[in-house]
Amino acid sequence: MRKPALKVQQGIIQDRCGEADEPAVEFLAYDWRNRLVRRISTDRAATTNYFEAQGNSLPFELSPAFFRPEVLSKYKTDREKYTLDERDLRCRSAWSLRGIDVNEAGQVHAYICDLRSLPYAELLHWLSFNEAPKVGISKRAAVNDFEGKFVDFEAPLSAVQRVLRRWDSERVGFWQLQDGRLMDRVNKPLTSSRDEWGEAFMDLAKLLVEGFSTQRIRQELDAVRVLYALEDRTLLLLEKLLTKKGGTNVRLDGLRAVQSLRSRVKGHVGGSGADELSENALSEFETYGNHFDHVCREVAQDLQQIEAALIQRAPTEAAAPKA
Repeated sequence: MRKPALKVQQGIIQDRCGEADEPAVEFLAYDWRNRLVRRISTDRAATTNYFEAQGNSLPFELSPAFFRPEVLSKYKTDREKYTLDERDLRCRSAWSLRGIDVNEAGQVHAYICDLRSLPYAELLHWLSFNEAPKVGISKRAAVNDFEGKFVDFEAPLSAVQRVLRRWDSERVGFWQLQDGRLMDRVNKPLTSSRDEWGEAFMDLAKLLVEGFSTQRIRQELDAVRVLYALEDRTLLLLEKLLTKKGGTNVRLDGLRAVQSLRSRVKGHVGGSGADELSENALSEFETYGNHFDHVCREVAQDLQQIEAALIQRAPTEAAAPKA
Protein backbone atom coordinates (compact mmCIF):
# COMPACT_ATOMS: atom_id res chain seq x y z
CA MET A 1 0.00 0.00 0.00
CA ARG A 2 1.34 3.43 -0.89
CA LYS A 3 2.31 5.59 2.03
CA PRO A 4 0.74 9.05 2.18
CA ALA A 5 2.85 11.97 1.10
CA LEU A 6 4.14 13.93 4.07
CA LYS A 7 5.12 17.56 4.36
CA VAL A 8 7.33 18.54 7.31
CA GLN A 9 7.20 22.10 8.63
CA GLN A 10 8.15 23.41 12.10
CA GLY A 11 7.73 20.09 13.82
CA ILE A 12 4.34 19.38 12.21
CA ILE A 13 3.81 16.60 9.70
CA GLN A 14 0.80 17.20 7.53
CA ASP A 15 -0.88 14.10 6.15
CA ARG A 16 -1.80 14.99 2.59
CA CYS A 17 -3.59 11.72 1.91
CA GLY A 18 -6.96 13.22 2.83
CA GLU A 19 -8.29 16.56 3.99
CA ALA A 20 -10.32 15.01 6.79
CA ASP A 21 -7.23 13.59 8.53
CA GLU A 22 -5.76 15.66 11.34
CA PRO A 23 -2.03 16.37 11.10
CA ALA A 24 0.49 14.32 13.02
CA VAL A 25 3.24 16.01 15.01
CA GLU A 26 6.99 15.49 15.21
CA PHE A 27 8.55 15.45 18.66
CA LEU A 28 12.22 15.62 19.52
CA ALA A 29 12.66 12.23 21.18
CA TYR A 30 15.21 9.59 22.06
CA ASP A 31 15.31 6.87 19.41
CA TRP A 32 16.80 4.20 21.63
CA ARG A 33 16.67 1.62 18.87
CA ASN A 34 19.17 3.64 16.81
CA ARG A 35 20.73 5.37 19.84
CA LEU A 36 20.21 8.96 18.79
CA VAL A 37 18.07 12.00 19.57
CA ARG A 38 15.89 12.82 16.58
CA ARG A 39 12.47 14.08 15.58
CA ILE A 40 9.92 11.28 15.56
CA SER A 41 6.42 11.62 14.16
CA THR A 42 3.23 10.49 15.83
CA ASP A 43 2.19 9.15 12.41
CA ARG A 44 1.83 5.39 12.81
CA ALA A 45 3.85 4.82 9.64
CA ALA A 46 6.85 6.60 11.17
CA THR A 47 7.47 4.08 13.97
CA THR A 48 7.45 0.35 14.51
CA ASN A 49 7.18 -2.17 17.33
CA TYR A 50 9.00 -5.31 18.40
CA PHE A 51 6.88 -7.56 16.21
CA GLU A 52 7.17 -5.54 12.99
CA ALA A 53 10.75 -4.30 13.27
CA GLN A 54 12.37 -6.85 10.97
CA GLY A 55 13.55 -5.36 7.70
CA ASN A 56 13.40 -1.70 8.76
CA SER A 57 15.28 0.74 10.97
CA LEU A 58 12.30 2.81 12.12
CA PRO A 59 12.33 4.05 15.70
CA PHE A 60 10.21 2.09 18.15
CA GLU A 61 6.86 3.59 19.07
CA LEU A 62 8.02 3.38 22.71
CA SER A 63 10.60 6.08 22.01
CA PRO A 64 10.26 8.72 24.76
CA ALA A 65 9.85 12.44 24.12
CA PHE A 66 10.82 14.90 26.86
CA PHE A 67 9.17 18.12 27.99
CA ARG A 68 9.70 21.03 30.32
CA PRO A 69 7.71 20.47 33.52
CA GLU A 70 5.48 23.46 32.76
CA VAL A 71 3.70 21.27 30.20
CA LEU A 72 1.51 19.98 33.04
CA SER A 73 0.64 23.39 34.55
CA LYS A 74 -2.34 23.80 32.22
CA TYR A 75 -3.90 20.62 33.58
CA LYS A 76 -3.10 21.30 37.23
CA THR A 77 -4.93 24.61 37.16
CA ASP A 78 -8.20 23.14 35.87
CA ARG A 79 -8.98 20.33 38.30
CA GLU A 80 -12.62 20.10 37.25
CA LYS A 81 -11.70 19.17 33.70
CA TYR A 82 -8.42 17.28 34.11
CA THR A 83 -7.22 14.53 36.43
CA LEU A 84 -3.51 13.97 36.89
CA ASP A 85 -2.51 10.75 38.63
CA GLU A 86 1.01 9.48 39.12
CA ARG A 87 1.46 8.32 35.53
CA ASP A 88 -1.81 9.17 33.85
CA LEU A 89 -3.46 12.35 32.62
CA ARG A 90 -7.16 12.36 31.78
CA CYS A 91 -9.51 14.89 30.28
CA ARG A 92 -13.03 14.23 31.44
CA SER A 93 -15.05 12.26 28.86
CA ALA A 94 -12.55 13.12 26.12
CA TRP A 95 -9.02 11.71 26.07
CA SER A 96 -6.27 10.27 28.23
CA LEU A 97 -2.48 10.15 28.15
CA ARG A 98 -0.94 7.22 29.97
CA GLY A 99 2.62 6.35 30.86
CA ILE A 100 3.90 9.83 31.66
CA ASP A 101 6.56 10.26 34.33
CA VAL A 102 9.24 12.64 35.55
CA ASN A 103 12.96 11.88 35.28
CA GLU A 104 15.77 12.87 37.62
CA ALA A 105 16.28 16.15 35.77
CA GLY A 106 12.65 17.14 36.36
CA GLN A 107 11.59 16.58 32.75
CA VAL A 108 8.20 15.09 31.98
CA HIS A 109 8.41 12.28 29.46
CA ALA A 110 5.88 10.36 27.38
CA TYR A 111 6.09 7.71 24.66
CA ILE A 112 5.33 8.48 21.03
CA CYS A 113 2.70 5.73 20.87
CA ASP A 114 0.83 7.33 23.77
CA LEU A 115 1.19 10.88 22.54
CA ARG A 116 -0.45 9.97 19.25
CA SER A 117 -3.73 9.36 21.11
CA LEU A 118 -4.01 13.07 21.95
CA PRO A 119 -6.17 15.50 19.96
CA TYR A 120 -4.23 17.73 17.60
CA ALA A 121 -4.64 20.83 19.78
CA GLU A 122 -3.15 18.95 22.72
CA LEU A 123 -0.29 17.69 20.58
CA LEU A 124 0.58 21.29 19.73
CA HIS A 125 0.49 22.17 23.42
CA TRP A 126 2.95 19.39 24.24
CA LEU A 127 5.09 20.29 21.23
CA SER A 128 5.55 23.82 22.59
CA PHE A 129 7.29 22.38 25.68
CA ASN A 130 9.29 19.69 23.88
CA GLU A 131 13.05 19.65 24.48
CA ALA A 132 16.03 17.33 24.18
CA PRO A 133 16.49 14.81 26.99
CA LYS A 134 18.83 15.87 29.79
CA VAL A 135 18.92 12.36 31.26
CA GLY A 136 17.00 9.18 30.48
CA ILE A 137 13.53 8.14 31.57
CA SER A 138 12.71 7.66 35.24
CA LYS A 139 13.81 4.51 37.05
CA ARG A 140 10.17 3.69 37.73
CA ALA A 141 9.29 3.88 34.03
CA ALA A 142 12.29 1.75 33.07
CA VAL A 143 11.33 -0.98 35.54
CA ASN A 144 7.58 -0.87 34.86
CA ASP A 145 7.56 -0.39 31.10
CA PHE A 146 10.64 -2.22 29.87
CA GLU A 147 11.35 -4.86 32.50
CA GLY A 148 7.66 -5.56 33.12
CA LYS A 149 8.11 -5.54 36.89
CA PHE A 150 6.53 -3.76 39.80
CA VAL A 151 8.89 -1.24 41.35
CA ASP A 152 10.23 -2.03 44.81
CA PHE A 153 10.42 1.65 45.75
CA GLU A 154 7.70 4.21 46.33
CA ALA A 155 7.41 7.95 45.76
CA PRO A 156 7.00 9.85 49.06
CA LEU A 157 3.57 11.20 48.13
CA SER A 158 2.45 7.71 47.12
CA ALA A 159 3.52 6.41 50.54
CA VAL A 160 1.30 9.03 52.17
CA GLN A 161 -1.64 8.27 49.90
CA ARG A 162 -1.28 4.53 50.45
CA VAL A 163 -1.76 4.92 54.22
CA LEU A 164 -4.67 7.31 53.78
CA ARG A 165 -6.41 4.96 51.34
CA ARG A 166 -6.04 2.18 53.89
CA TRP A 167 -7.49 4.39 56.63
CA ASP A 168 -10.38 5.30 54.36
CA SER A 169 -11.16 1.67 53.49
CA GLU A 170 -10.93 0.63 57.15
CA ARG A 171 -13.03 3.61 58.26
CA VAL A 172 -10.80 4.50 61.19
CA GLY A 173 -12.53 6.81 63.62
CA PHE A 174 -9.84 9.48 63.98
CA TRP A 175 -9.53 10.37 60.26
CA GLN A 176 -11.99 10.59 57.38
CA LEU A 177 -11.59 11.40 53.70
CA GLN A 178 -13.54 14.63 53.29
CA ASP A 179 -13.82 14.51 49.52
CA GLY A 180 -12.92 11.61 47.24
CA ARG A 181 -11.48 14.02 44.68
CA LEU A 182 -8.83 15.25 47.12
CA MET A 183 -6.75 12.09 46.76
CA ASP A 184 -6.15 12.78 43.06
CA ARG A 185 -5.80 16.54 43.40
CA VAL A 186 -2.50 16.40 45.26
CA ASN A 187 0.47 16.53 42.89
CA LYS A 188 4.15 17.05 43.46
CA PRO A 189 5.31 20.51 42.26
CA LEU A 190 7.54 20.18 39.22
CA THR A 191 8.32 23.76 38.20
CA SER A 192 10.08 26.70 39.84
CA SER A 193 6.72 28.38 40.49
CA ARG A 194 6.11 29.27 44.13
CA ASP A 195 2.39 29.29 43.38
CA GLU A 196 2.53 25.64 42.31
CA TRP A 197 4.53 24.81 45.43
CA GLY A 198 2.01 26.56 47.65
CA GLU A 199 -0.91 24.92 45.85
CA ALA A 200 0.63 21.49 46.40
CA PHE A 201 0.76 22.03 50.16
CA MET A 202 -2.71 23.54 50.17
CA ASP A 203 -4.07 20.38 48.54
CA LEU A 204 -2.03 18.13 50.83
CA ALA A 205 -3.32 19.94 53.92
CA LYS A 206 -6.93 19.66 52.76
CA LEU A 207 -6.50 15.95 52.15
CA LEU A 208 -4.48 15.16 55.23
CA VAL A 209 -4.83 17.57 58.13
CA GLU A 210 -8.48 18.47 57.60
CA GLY A 211 -9.35 14.78 57.67
CA PHE A 212 -8.48 14.34 61.34
CA SER A 213 -11.44 14.29 63.74
CA THR A 214 -10.73 16.67 66.62
CA GLN A 215 -13.75 15.34 68.50
CA ARG A 216 -12.62 11.72 68.26
CA ILE A 217 -9.07 12.60 69.35
CA ARG A 218 -10.45 14.45 72.38
CA GLN A 219 -12.50 11.39 73.26
CA GLU A 220 -9.36 9.27 73.11
CA LEU A 221 -7.57 11.76 75.37
CA ASP A 222 -10.45 11.69 77.84
CA ALA A 223 -10.32 7.90 77.89
CA VAL A 224 -6.65 7.89 78.91
CA ARG A 225 -7.11 10.90 81.24
CA VAL A 226 -4.87 13.37 79.46
CA LEU A 227 -5.62 17.04 80.09
CA TYR A 228 -5.90 19.48 77.21
CA ALA A 229 -7.17 23.00 76.61
CA LEU A 230 -10.25 23.66 74.50
CA GLU A 231 -8.20 25.90 72.23
CA ASP A 232 -5.64 23.16 71.52
CA ARG A 233 -5.46 22.45 67.80
CA THR A 234 -5.77 19.01 66.27
CA LEU A 235 -2.07 18.33 65.77
CA LEU A 236 -1.22 19.29 69.34
CA LEU A 237 -3.99 17.00 70.58
CA LEU A 238 -2.60 14.18 68.44
CA GLU A 239 0.90 14.73 69.84
CA LYS A 240 -0.43 14.57 73.41
CA LEU A 241 -2.28 11.36 72.64
CA LEU A 242 0.71 9.71 70.97
CA THR A 243 2.99 10.81 73.81
CA LYS A 244 0.66 9.16 76.31
CA LYS A 245 0.40 5.98 74.24
CA GLY A 246 4.10 5.69 73.52
CA GLY A 247 5.66 7.03 76.68
CA THR A 248 7.99 9.42 74.83
CA ASN A 249 7.56 13.02 73.77
CA VAL A 250 6.13 13.05 70.25
CA ARG A 251 6.26 15.86 67.72
CA LEU A 252 4.63 15.41 64.31
CA ASP A 253 7.13 17.43 62.29
CA GLY A 254 5.84 16.42 58.87
CA LEU A 255 2.21 17.26 59.58
CA ARG A 256 3.20 20.52 61.25
CA ALA A 257 5.28 21.47 58.21
CA VAL A 258 2.32 20.86 55.90
CA GLN A 259 0.00 22.99 58.03
CA SER A 260 2.56 25.79 58.39
CA LEU A 261 3.38 25.89 54.69
CA ARG A 262 -0.29 25.89 53.81
CA SER A 263 -1.04 28.97 55.89
CA ARG A 264 2.17 30.92 55.35
CA VAL A 265 3.03 30.23 51.71
CA LYS A 266 -0.30 29.97 49.92
CA GLY A 267 -1.68 33.03 51.66
CA HIS A 268 0.94 35.31 50.05
CA VAL A 269 0.61 37.67 53.01
CA GLY A 270 3.40 40.20 53.32
CA GLY A 271 5.54 39.61 56.39
CA SER A 272 4.14 36.10 56.83
CA GLY A 273 7.57 34.53 56.30
CA ALA A 274 6.62 33.08 52.93
CA ASP A 275 9.71 34.52 51.25
CA GLU A 276 11.97 33.10 53.91
CA LEU A 277 10.32 29.67 53.72
CA SER A 278 10.67 29.67 49.95
CA GLU A 279 14.34 30.70 50.06
CA ASN A 280 15.12 28.09 52.72
CA ALA A 281 13.40 25.35 50.73
CA LEU A 282 15.37 26.13 47.58
CA SER A 283 18.63 26.65 49.46
CA GLU A 284 18.44 23.30 51.23
CA PHE A 285 16.71 21.15 48.62
CA GLU A 286 17.49 22.99 45.33
CA THR A 287 13.95 22.55 43.93
CA TYR A 288 10.41 22.81 45.27
CA GLY A 289 9.83 19.23 44.16
CA ASN A 290 12.71 17.93 46.28
CA HIS A 291 11.42 19.88 49.26
CA PHE A 292 7.92 18.48 48.77
CA ASP A 293 9.35 14.94 48.67
CA HIS A 294 11.23 15.60 51.92
CA VAL A 295 8.10 16.80 53.73
CA CYS A 296 6.07 13.85 52.40
CA ARG A 297 8.68 11.43 53.77
CA GLU A 298 8.30 13.03 57.18
CA VAL A 299 4.51 12.89 56.87
CA ALA A 300 4.63 9.19 55.97
CA GLN A 301 6.64 8.55 59.14
CA ASP A 302 4.11 10.53 61.17
CA LEU A 303 1.24 8.50 59.73
CA GLN A 304 2.99 5.23 60.53
CA GLN A 305 3.48 6.42 64.11
CA ILE A 306 -0.19 7.39 64.41
CA GLU A 307 -1.28 4.10 62.91
CA ALA A 308 0.88 2.05 65.27
CA ALA A 309 -0.53 3.86 68.31
CA LEU A 310 -4.21 4.16 67.40
CA ILE A 311 -5.05 1.14 65.24
CA GLN A 312 -5.11 -2.36 66.67
CA ARG A 313 -3.96 -4.94 64.13
CA ALA A 314 -3.47 -8.66 64.17
CA PRO A 315 0.11 -9.65 65.09
CA THR A 316 0.85 -11.11 61.64
CA GLU A 317 -0.33 -7.92 59.93
CA ALA A 318 1.56 -5.65 62.30
CA ALA A 319 4.75 -7.63 61.73
CA ALA A 320 4.48 -7.57 57.95
CA PRO A 321 7.10 -5.35 56.25
CA LYS A 322 5.81 -2.18 54.64
CA ALA A 323 6.17 -1.82 50.89
